[in-house]
Amino acid sequence: MRRPLLLILCLVLAAPSLAAAPSKLLLVAHDLEDHPLSSFRFTYAGVESRPTNQAGATELDLPAGHEIGRAIRILLLSGPKRAGDWFLVNPQVNIPSPGSSADAVLMRRSAFRQLAAEARDAPAVASRRTGEPTAEERKRTVVEVAKRHGLTPEQLETATASFAETQDPKDRGIADYLAGQYPEAEKLLQRAVEKEALDLAETLRYLGASQYEQGKYRAAADSFRKAIALRGEAGVLLRWLGRAFYKLAQWDEAEPLLRRALALDEKRYGPEHPEVAADLHYLANVLYETNRLSEAEPLLRRGLALDEKSYGPEHPEVAAALHSLATLLQTTNRLSEAEPLLRRALAIDEKSYGPEHPETARDLNNLAQLLQEMNRLSEAEPLLRRALALDEKSYGPEHPEAARDLNNLAQLLQAMSRLSEAEPLARRALAIDEKSYGPEHPEVARALVTLANLLQATNRLSEAEPLLRRALAIDEKSYGPEHPDVARDLNNLADLLQTMNRLSEAEPLVRRALAIEEKSYGPEHLDVARVLDTLACLLQEANRLSEAEPLLRRSLVIFFGFTRRTGHEPPDMQTVQDHYASLLRAMGKPQAEVEAAIQSLRQPPR
Repeated sequence: MRRPLLLILCLVLAAPSLAAAPSKLLLVAHDLEDHPLSSFRFTYAGVESRPTNQAGATELDLPAGHEIGRAIRILLLSGPKRAGDWFLVNPQVNIPSPGSSADAVLMRRSAFRQLAAEARDAPAVASRRTGEPTAEERKRTVVEVAKRHGLTPEQLETATASFAETQDPKDRGIADYLAGQYPEAEKLLQRAVEKEALDLAETLRYLGASQYEQGKYRAAADSFRKAIALRGEAGVLLRWLGRAFYKLAQWDEAEPLLRRALALDEKRYGPEHPEVAADLHYLANVLYETNRLSEAEPLLRRGLALDEKSYGPEHPEVAAALHSLATLLQTTNRLSEAEPLLRRALAIDEKSYGPEHPETARDLNNLAQLLQEMNRLSEAEPLLRRALALDEKSYGPEHPEAARDLNNLAQLLQAMSRLSEAEPLARRALAIDEKSYGPEHPEVARALVTLANLLQATNRLSEAEPLLRRALAIDEKSYGPEHPDVARDLNNLADLLQTMNRLSEAEPLVRRALAIEEKSYGPEHLDVARVLDTLACLLQEANRLSEAEPLLRRSLVIFFGFTRRTGHEPPDMQTVQDHYASLLRAMGKPQAEVEAAIQSLRQPPR
């Protein structure tokens, strides 16, 4: 009976020696591809190691009391020649048990700079017209690029912090850029530019990208211009500069840059590369904004096909391309074609990002606007409210994305005759947009129109007029005098002046709007029908009934034709019917003849 007791006693006495703190740390240095690295030295707590041998191994003396498993932070000693271009991917290591080693993973600074440049210039999920990529999307791009370089997401995080441990402001700025700390990156990179750092063009590219991500588009354009002057034309640099001008609504500056970027990238990468798809999307967006829709559509379809081939059918890039194409289809009255594209984009993004992501909010917003145009208002409202809640949670209540949601929800509530609910939302959206973009941006014009329409609907006409005139001035300056947004502003202002019985002022405005719409969309578009209705009502009020009747008849033919083609009745079609019936009665037609006239217009032409 004594042997087990003695054995237990021996084990207890031996336990401290089994758990004794190790006196040395065995380190094995290697790169991301597991190649051993020789001749490197490390230090910890003031003690330096010997250089690593051909197998990458060395020993580092440890202070007393360092137990197994403790995390310590080692440093790579800079040395002559090679060591200065390397850094530790993760300086923190855990002390292993005796006989085991800890990894010291090193990476060349030049390789990390290459990784950062690829992430900076990677085609972003930005082909939607609704906005730039979110912070999470940018981070995802960086992670995907890092994976191609052999870094896990965890290693990327620690490597970025380790890379920043330098006196070089450019490298510290690069690290801040990758971490999404754009103001800090801008300050450091500006210092590097002022010192005329080595490879100034590359530093300017980072500076411009940091400025762009903060919405400093004019400053970004200046930085990219300087980089092009130093480096010469490159597709990605031209694309950056074109994007900056696009955000500034300077379409004539953006277009030739983006066309040149497309040509260079097709020559460099071939016609089916993701870089080419990105160029196609950006160029198509400029063509959309300048109302060259027939030119934009084939670019969008080609870009979508390239994205599906490059990324697979369920990638966020594909969702972005679907969105852009659906927006164009919606603008050109092909609503039934647009809806399945938007629903597919929503499904992709919910799967990719989750149901509470800002990208999902964008999808909900755009689908809701389509449903509103199809007069499916009760389906649209919960989508818009969900989008607003998601964006406020993601960005905060003062962000332009929240303003977009507020503006869209206000328009929907007005269409549902819930005016008192709509007005505070419209005012809040306008305040956010003015603060975010400044007083002369197209987004501000859009918010002004929404608020003015609400004021008009509640008979505050004198308050509405200066808002509509200001919106018209902004859009004429931004887009030129023949853009559909200008036509919208002219039509809204003419409608208001008619309500104020200033018919002689209103008529030339609405005739100008009609000419712009017919030139932009062709004679059968719903927006043309709406302007025809406005002009006819104005002529009726001026007692020019015989001039008004063919305009209203033509407007109804367009509305009825749209309904036959799509199966959906536009929300304002009944109003136009009422206007036509009122006009015919004013011309002395009996009710039976009025009803027969409207019914005949419902029939397809023979």
